[in-house]
Amino acid sequence: MGRIKAIHQIMPGFLYGDALGNQAARIRDLLRAWGYESQIYAQFRDQRWADPGIDYQRYQGHADTVLVYHYSIASPLTEFVRHLPDRLVVYYHNVTPAEFLHGYNPEFAALLGQGREELPLLKSAPYALAASDYNRDELLALGFQNVQVLPYFVYLDELLASADSPAGQDIVKRYADGWVNWLFVGRLVPNKRQDDLIRAFNYYHRLVNPHSRLFLVGSDINAPGYRLELEIMAEAFGLSANVHLTGPVGLREGLGGYYRSATGFLCLSEHEGFCVPLLEAMAFDVPILAFKATGVPYTLGEAGLLIARKRYDIIGELMESVAHDGAVRRVLVARQRERLTAFAPQRVEASLREYIDSLS
Repeated sequence: MGRIKAIHQIMPGFLYGDALGNQAARIRDLLRAWGYESQIYAQFRDQRWADPGIDYQRYQGHADTVLVYHYSIASPLTEFVRHLPDRLVVYYHNVTPAEFLHGYNPEFAALLGQGREELPLLKSAPYALAASDYNRDELLALGFQNVQVLPYFVYLDELLASADSPAGQDIVKRYADGWVNWLFVGRLVPNKRQDDLIRAFNYYHRLVNPHSRLFLVGSDINAPGYRLELEIMAEAFGLSANVHLTGPVGLREGLGGYYRSATGFLCLSEHEGFCVPLLEAMAFDVPILAFKATGVPYTLGEAGLLIARKRYDIIGELMESVAHDGAVRRVLVARQRERLTAFAPQRVEASLREYIDSLS
């Protein structure tokens, strides 16, 4: 078989600022730089991209073309790609279990449930990629073959720079008062368990350190009702002034300022395929305390402090150790710095190049 000339990507939504969208864009840029014809085809295309791709219905398959299907939710693309002549690569980013969203967004929950049900339909694809070892294990359990791990390209320079921007500096100055600042970054959705973060913080704030705050940075676009629950919970605990639900904060709004202001990063999520914010916290030397579930331990490796049970009293005491025990902080930061090197963009780029070469 001759050298592959075209490697395209197809996905339900090519969204600007989204982890999957960023990954697809970076892969496309590299493939083009390496001499391949490469485009992104999507059902929904965000016009904020300089090149927003092409409507997937215009895609014409070819036996000598590799097509990478980014899979994270049910969509018409699953049936569409099954009937194409291309060499299909399923790139699995995980599907959030539908039960987390049933009471908040039934339509979205239905798509997630359908996404889980339809995933095995693709197990006959000759190749598969997974964004993490956790995702790879799921694919192998379903009968997929030849599954390789390709982590996300996480470029941290812009995030670090955002902390020095006027918006980022304003955030840093606003909270540079000696208080302990706990941070979690991620969409406000039940699987990420921001409610448990508030419960743990309630113990910490009331019984350990009243000079403390909790920042929950993220959009509620998929579950606005859940945000309302969080606000009510914070008010019931008497924490309205100490729990800050910031809404979505991007680079232009100074996202790095929250990381730079953070004393520690607390993650009690019960479902993560990868969890990019863990790497972002590492970049700012923010020690991580996290619940050992799904993709989190795969991303953390030997870094961070993992907890196996959600005992809010124990979590609260561990939060204090992470915040004020210098020896604990030094060990965690050193391990996190080492772990971050495993996700250096040049390493991911080398993995992608090696994988593409293996398909030729």
